[in-house]
Amino acid sequence: MTIKFTLGLFLSASLLMGQSFDPKEDKNVQSFRKEAESNAGKELADSSFWKKGGNFGIQFSQAAYSNWQAGGVNSMAGNTVFSAFANYQSNKNWVWNNRALLAYGLNFQDTIFNKTDDRIELETRLDYLKSKKWNYSAFLNFRTQFMPGFANPGESGDDLRVSDFMAPGYMLVGLGATYKPNERFTAFMSPATSKATFVTVQRLSDIGAYGVDPGQTARVEIGGYVNVAYTRKVLKGVDMQARLDMFSNYLEDPTLIDINSEIIFNFTVNKNIKANLALAYIYDHDVKFDLDDNPATAGVPRSQFRQVLSIGFTYDFGHKPE
Repeated sequence: MTIKFTLGLFLSASLLMGQSFDPKEDKNVQSFRKEAESNAGKELADSSFWKKGGNFGIQFSQAAYSNWQAGGVNSMAGNTVFSAFANYQSNKNWVWNNRALLAYGLNFQDTIFNKTDDRIELETRLDYLKSKKWNYSAFLNFRTQFMPGFANPGESGDDLRVSDFMAPGYMLVGLGATYKPNERFTAFMSPATSKATFVTVQRLSDIGAYGVDPGQTARVEIGGYVNVAYTRKVLKGVDMQARLDMFSNYLEDPTLIDINSEIIFNFTVNKNIKANLALAYIYDHDVKFDLDDNPATAGVPRSQFRQVLSIGFTYDFGHKPE
């Protein structure tokens, strides 16, 4: 009886194994996989799953004086901003949001040029919708600038640069969860985030600028990251956009939190004429400022503020941002 049972069990297992590794079934599995990949590719290519849009703005101001008793300096200033988004949502639970922001501004005052704005910001986030308010998320954020920056107006030359393209450059990559109770508020929380700081200008790298070790062109930190975004219509023709980023390095004093925040008020005059007030605050304990001209004096981190008020031409295209 035992031998018959054992033989029967062996034969049954052999049949099951034979079915599991049947080449014909493998072809069916491969066919199903190819069909699924093809459908996914068709969805990504189908424009009905995408919402794309953005805007382009240019602002200009000018002042001229001649025999003006109160005094004044001839000046011209210009600023341009381009922002765009491409958001994808499948018929299932996947959402993919992408945005880009490019900004550059110059001020010309009495033969002296100086930057007033210089930003490159790229961001992508992939969400899996777990419920109506919570998503599983993976994100990547990149920031740098276009042109060299100098501490004082009118300065030039490699020896006086304090920043440049990819000096610094910042890249954040992380996994976490997104809380979105409504269309106005979004909070992304990532307990596992990698922050990379790049300094590709050799002179700045040699002095350990922006927190990299002297002589190194990159520094990687592991920590927690929180991003909060909020939009609201304040009045008719006036809307507000606010953003707050916070990062804490787990390995080096996690009580020191890097902060990058901005609040923008947009004032609509008509379809193509708009004004905006942008206020930004940054604190990064790895970015040191000199207290005096003595190179032996150690630099200290400081709060950074930026305020820009502008009015000019704006052209919107595509979908309106959600």
